[in-house]
Amino acid sequence: MKKEKQKNPNRLSVGKFFAWKTRDVSLAAITVIISGYLMMFCTDTLGMSAALVGSLMMASKIFDGITDIFAGYIVDNTNTKLGKGRPYEIAIIFAWLSTVLLFFADESWSMTAKSIWVFTMYSFVYSIFSTLLTACGTPYTVRAFSGNRVVITKVASYGGIVSMGGSIIVSLLFPRMMAKLVISANGGSDGWRQLIVMFAIPLAFIGILRFIFVKEDPSIDAGKSPHISIKEAGQMIRMNKYAWSLAGVVGIYNMVVGFGAGSYYFRYIVGDISAFGLVGVLGMLLLPVMFIFPALIRKLGVSKLFIISGILAAAGYLLVFFAKDNMAMLYSGIIMSTIVSLPISYLQVPCIMDLSTYNEYKGMHRMEGTTTVVINFVTKILSGLGAGLAGVLLGASGFVSTTGSETVVQPDSAIFMIRGLYSLIPLICMILIILCAFYFGRLEKKMPEIEKVVKEKKEAMTN
Repeated sequence: MKKEKQKNPNRLSVGKFFAWKTRDVSLAAITVIISGYLMMFCTDTLGMSAALVGSLMMASKIFDGITDIFAGYIVDNTNTKLGKGRPYEIAIIFAWLSTVLLFFADESWSMTAKSIWVFTMYSFVYSIFSTLLTACGTPYTVRAFSGNRVVITKVASYGGIVSMGGSIIVSLLFPRMMAKLVISANGGSDGWRQLIVMFAIPLAFIGILRFIFVKEDPSIDAGKSPHISIKEAGQMIRMNKYAWSLAGVVGIYNMVVGFGAGSYYFRYIVGDISAFGLVGVLGMLLLPVMFIFPALIRKLGVSKLFIISGILAAAGYLLVFFAKDNMAMLYSGIIMSTIVSLPISYLQVPCIMDLSTYNEYKGMHRMEGTTTVVINFVTKILSGLGAGLAGVLLGASGFVSTTGSETVVQPDSAIFMIRGLYSLIPLICMILIILCAFYFGRLEKKMPEIEKVVKEKKEAMTN
C-alpha cells in the first residue's frame, strides 16, 4: 500500500505567490512615479514654486497620518465574508485613478486652482486609498498564509524580488518615455497626461489580481479577533515602544524617498534625465540578495540587516556627493545606497508580527492593523516632511521654476542644494536609521522568551 504523500505546511504555492505580489508591484509603481516625478511636474511644467509644492505635500502627509489612525481601527474591526483585509484591496483601482488625475493639472490654470488640485489628488492617493491598502496589508497577509511565519517570511523575502523587479521596470521606462513625450517633444501637460495613462491602465489591472485570486483563511485565531476599542488602540500606541523604533527605521527611509531629488540630479547635474532610468537597471544587481534573506534573518535577525545595509548606504551617499557627473562613481554610490531599501521595504511584515506578539505579551490583543498604523503614521509624516523640506530648501537655494519644458540654467546655489538632497542629507538619515535599528534589536533578542510566555498564556486559557 502506497504511503500518502504528506503535505509540507511550509510550502509556498508559486501561483498564489505571484498573484499575491501583483498589488505590491502596482502600488510600488505609484510610489516610483509620484515620489520621483511629481515635484518636477509641478515646478518644470506647472510653474509652481518648489517651496509651495513641498508645503502642499507636507500638509497632505499630516492629514495622511490622521487618516492612518482611523484606517487601522477600521481594519482591525472588519469581519466580512471576504475577510478582514481583503475587502480594502479594491482601493488600488482608485489609487491609480487619483494618480492619473493628479497629473492632469494644466499649466494654464491659476496658481490657486493648481494648488488645490495637487493637494486634493495627492491626498486621495496617499491619505485615503494607499492608507487603506497599507492598513489592510498585514492582517490580509497573516490570514492569506494562515499565520505561517516561515511562509510569510518567504513571501516577504522572495516577494521583494518581484516588487523590486516591477519598480525597476517602471524606473527604467518612465524617464525614457518622459524624455520622449515631455522634454524632447516639449509636450507640456499633454505629454504628461499621455505618459501617465500609458502606465496607469495596465498597472491598475495588475494591481487588482490579488483581490481576485487570493482568499483569506478565516479559521486562524487572528481572524476571530474581538472588537478593538479606541482606548485599546491608544494603549498599544503608548505601551509598545518598539513599534516606534521600527517606525523610525521605515519613516526616516521614506523621508529620503520623499526628497525626490533623483530626477533633478540627473536633469540638472548629469544633464540627461533618461540616464535616471539606468538607476533601476542597476537595482537588478541587488535582486540575488533577496534569495538569501531568509537565511540571513535566521542568522542575524532583521535589525542587524537594517544596521549593515544602513552603513553601506551611508558610504554610498558619501560617494554620490563626490561623484557629481562622474557616472562610474555615481552609479557605484547609488547601488550602495539602494541596499538599505531591501530589508526596510520587504521585511516589515515579520517585524510587525513580532510587535503584535509583544502586544499579546503585554496583555493586549494582537492588533496587526493598529500596529501597522503606528508605522504608517510616522512614515507618512516623515515622508511629507521630506517633500516639504526638499521644496523649502530648493526654494531657498534660488531654484528656478518654469512652465512648459524649456531649458533653464539653475544658479550654483540650487545645483549644490540638489547635490545635498541626493547625498549628504540622506547620509545623515542613514545614521538615524542605524540608531533606531539598534533599539529594535532589543525586541528581537527578547522574542524567544516572549513567544514562550504568550504560548503558555494561550494554553492556560484553552485548558
